[in-house]
Amino acid sequence: ETQVREGKRAQVLLNDPLLKQAFEDLLETYKQEIFNTSFTDDNKRRYLWMAYNMLDKIKGHLITIMESGKLAQKDLELLNKS
Repeated sequence: ETQVREGKRAQVLLNDPLLKQAFEDLLETYKQEIFNTSFTDDNKRRYLWMAYNMLDKIKGHLITIMESGKLAQKDLELLNKS
């Protein structure tokens, strides 16, 4: 039941227009900042790259939670039918 509840919460977050826009804006900002670094600024580029990729990992984690919740819901439905 916890997995189902968390899956539904993750789905709400992923469908939230404000969160979607925040992800898009941050990805674009980090991408632009990476391209605007100087040739010698390896540290800044590295931190921006990590931030850019962390957003994808966060979104991917939410998707995994959502999908796990959906599978748990189907399992519960099958158990209730038995």
